Amino acid sequence: MNYATKMTLPAARRSLVELQRREFALRHAAGALEFDADTLAPPENKLARAQTLGVLNESALELVNSAEGIRLLDYLEEHLDALSPPEKRSVYLLRRSGEILRHVNLEEYLSFRKLASEATAAWGRAQEADDFSALEPWLGRLFYAARRIAQQCAPEKSAYDFWLDNSEEGLNEAACESFFGEIRAKVLPLLSRAEGLPRPDTGILALRVSPLRQQRIAHFNMDALGVNRNRCRLALSDHAYTVAFSKYDVRICTRYIPESFTTSLYGVIHECGHALYELNTGETLQYTRLGEGASTGVHESQSRFFENMVGRSRAWTEFIWPVLTANIPELADREPRELFRAVNAVRRTPLRDEADELSYCLHIMLRYELERDIMNGELSVRDAPAAWSELSEKYLGCAPRSDAEGILQDPHWAAGQFGYFPTYALGTVWAAQLMARLREREDVDEALRRGDLSEINAFLNDDIWRHGALYAPGELMRRALGGGTDVQCYADYLSDKLSEVYGV
Repeated sequence: MNYATKMTLPAARRSLVELQRREFALRHAAGALEFDADTLAPPENKLARAQTLGVLNESALELVNSAEGIRLLDYLEEHLDALSPPEKRSVYLLRRSGEILRHVNLEEYLSFRKLASEATAAWGRAQEADDFSALEPWLGRLFYAARRIAQQCAPEKSAYDFWLDNSEEGLNEAACESFFGEIRAKVLPLLSRAEGLPRPDTGILALRVSPLRQQRIAHFNMDALGVNRNRCRLALSDHAYTVAFSKYDVRICTRYIPESFTTSLYGVIHECGHALYELNTGETLQYTRLGEGASTGVHESQSRFFENMVGRSRAWTEFIWPVLTANIPELADREPRELFRAVNAVRRTPLRDEADELSYCLHIMLRYELERDIMNGELSVRDAPAAWSELSEKYLGCAPRSDAEGILQDPHWAAGQFGYFPTYALGTVWAAQLMARLREREDVDEALRRGDLSEINAFLNDDIWRHGALYAPGELMRRALGGGTDVQCYADYLSDKLSEVYGV
């Protein structure tokens, strides 16, 4: 007998709650294992962890993609008019998460994920050896598999449109072309303008600061920014990131480099933006698909807002100066403005992680253009390193000296994260627009000099954080920004920052 015909709406709604509760538990357990592997687990735990993660992840996939799960979601889809807005959105997101497996054989999809896992390990070896040829076959297979999946899932779309939308709901190549066209037109001239200006003294950045003192500074910033440390912990890892198991348990990871204290200083502030978002999602959204950030682009708008618009501002530098001087005695005879100018200096670098604000989106544009051309079959993986160097020279004014400085910088493609890079630039532009909106409401600089983020966080909470994933990212940001994406607002912000840093 047909399962759906026996179902009643009240029973289906209860099943929707239970499905999401079970999915949350499986993702929570898998996430905790992965976090443990990055922070505390011994190196040789890999095999046993992979076995457990495989079971947990397959179980999570089966919840939504089993015959029962599909029938439940299909039934709810047929009765959307009777559902509440959160229920409708949950059904949409659950169906969206299962879209690939509705069209692609489970074995083929798991093979793609396995390939990505193996390619990520190959990327690590290739980067260490500074040898792209060791990764090239893996990337070739991954791009081929990604095109095949896209063709099965959305034959009416280009492969790249499918993966862009998969990474950021609603995003497509046409929107990216328009967006990056504006970045090219409005930001490149500012970079050219900066070339003729005297470079600020950046020697202050080379001061040696012990990990313990950097940790004290990090904890101060977490508290000052409003991060609840009863629900958020700072841990050590080889790379900075944030993971949220729920709004009650968020972890920030950083690394302390004694010869580069600003790596942790601004890295922690960046991750605080991610953490604040997750810590403040709505109470009623917990244990559902809505109890997390709306998208990677929206998430990046929060992290870039706090790292750059707050953390790298002159006002915040002045606020944290007493804590910096208490932990870095060499700063006692220096001025906050010196650090402000040094951390905002425009510098030519082929490395995205070391990019200044002015050139950051140009690094992303480079990656977008290469990924687009490879996915669309206009560029071979073999020719990608040369194309990377050519675009680096064109947009950044410097070419990488090696594969490690060039195409091997990022693990995203090896991890199968296609269509992901544009979200970094989108979030960066949105961050500038959020600050412009805030400046219409209050004297932001004065608030930052006092270390008072109450109005700033209240604005972000009301317009973004508390909604979790209730709205599509485009709709959420239009509500918060009072309009669409505005690259000119971002360019104005950069121009003003340039004038403030260089005194012109």
